[in-house]
Amino acid sequence: MIQHKSEIRFRALGSSCHICVASADGRGEKLLALAKNELLRLESKFSTHQPSSLVSKINSAAGSGNYTPLDKESRSLFEFANALWRESNHQFDPSSEILRDCYCNGLPVKGSAALLKARLAHVGWNKVEFNDNGVRLFNRGMLVDLDGCVRPYAADSIRRILLQHKVSSALVSLDEDIATIGKQHDGANWLVGVKYPKQSGVAIARLKLNYSGYAIRGDFKQSITIDGERYGTALSPVDGQPIPGLLSVGVMAESCLAASGAASVARAKTEQSALNWLRGLGLPWVAIGRDMKSHGLLSAD
Repeated sequence: MIQHKSEIRFRALGSSCHICVASADGRGEKLLALAKNELLRLESKFSTHQPSSLVSKINSAAGSGNYTPLDKESRSLFEFANALWRESNHQFDPSSEILRDCYCNGLPVKGSAALLKARLAHVGWNKVEFNDNGVRLFNRGMLVDLDGCVRPYAADSIRRILLQHKVSSALVSLDEDIATIGKQHDGANWLVGVKYPKQSGVAIARLKLNYSGYAIRGDFKQSITIDGERYGTALSPVDGQPIPGLLSVGVMAESCLAASGAASVARAKTEQSALNWLRGLGLPWVAIGRDMKSHGLLSAD
């Protein structure tokens, strides 16, 4: 039976979204609508850029002592973020986004040392309390941003919906977060391009991404040099300074959420610690180090 590919491109959760599905019974447009509606639902519910979202309500209530109730889905995302915070030795911190305002295009420092110190007083996942009553932020002025967790969760959620509708071939790509079902409708592999720094420019490796999820965190092209040392844009929630870690990390896993969690933890560690951790992970990965060399099972070097 011949399957026909249908696809849609749009923006949501601050990402360029590309969804492809294959169908032999003319359901392509309906399936795409289901996928898009699910993504828009999650954007409306969790995005920090939506004033009426759950996360915006939590941020608005910071310092008031009041809890914002959590449903099962919301609680699972907070528990996921908490697990990453623990695994990264507290360096992955969804409350540290307010530090970005102290920098210009990520780095170097734009604001004064006093501004950075003032912002750091409002950073710390240990100041986020969630229990059976819901979640609350201890300090007024605190903000949490879960977009980096919501996007991979959304990719997996869309894949789950498509599987429930008996889809055997699909791609859900939300910028750095990707989930697939099967292979392409014509039997070709789903491929994702990975860029590597090379002396002659940028070479692109193409990874087979069938029946799996993939996530990449960090962009080596945004690295900068401070006092002869190269850094990425990951910032420490302890002192607000750039973390001397890997410039970018990509991980493949059964789910996009698992892949993104691993990449996020690795990016929050110092370089050698991250490489050692990734080597013991048991998943295919690729990383760009501070020397602009690639590492990992998916590496081109």
